Amino acid sequence: MTSRLHRSIRQRLLARRHTTLLVAIVAAFAVRPLIGNAGVAPPIFSVALLILLLVALYTIQLDELVGEREALLAQKRRRSVVGWTLAALAVLERVAATVVPTHRMLVLGSAAWLLFIAYVTWSELRSVLKQKEVTGETIAMSISVYLLLGLAWGLLYILLFQLQPNAFNLSGLPSPAPTKAADVQPFFPIFIYFSLTTLSTIGYGDITPLSLQARYAAVAEGITGQFYLAILVARLVGLQMSRPPDRG
Repeated sequence: MTSRLHRSIRQRLLARRHTTLLVAIVAAFAVRPLIGNAGVAPPIFSVALLILLLVALYTIQLDELVGEREALLAQKRRRSVVGWTLAALAVLERVAATVVPTHRMLVLGSAAWLLFIAYVTWSELRSVLKQKEVTGETIAMSISVYLLLGLAWGLLYILLFQLQPNAFNLSGLPSPAPTKAADVQPFFPIFIYFSLTTLSTIGYGDITPLSLQARYAAVAEGITGQFYLAILVARLVGLQMSRPPDRG
């Protein structure tokens, strides 16, 4: 009975894995502004990131591929090795930042999370471009890629902030030298907010990049967001128009 229930849950998760990933991304985005920065907020946010990491690993390893069996198996093994390696580095950062919260460890951890999220984003983007028809999973993948782009750029801004504390004007907020986790954690949701507003080209102007690297990173994100939406809409419309008419 237990094995049958486990098999049923696994089959449902397999069929809806991209929707599950989207839910995990939205939960990771929502948990921090809902619970704030004090008390148990950082541990809960770490748990949300860990769940996102596991769901992302499961999703990218089951990507639909087309081609010869040997090539598919080799590509799956390579994707699994790269994904688990980056995920292990990201998880070790969560532990090491608590045990040895040095500035170098924080920078390496942010870089590890950035590489992992960038890899997941690229894998999901490949899946979107390989779709042959528009389904609920296709829409979930498309939204996931958009949100993952915002998360990846947010991590890039955090990394720049750790390397250059004066790279951003944070609406009058002080920019301390981020030498320990307590200095960086309150700014994480701020940079994610800045990333999403830049990606969607809203640009409230309350946070502005000051260094050359930060300015060009913000410009690149805005351009990427516009190109992605244009290409995505064209792709989905093309798939829908090429679909044979329903004879029902």
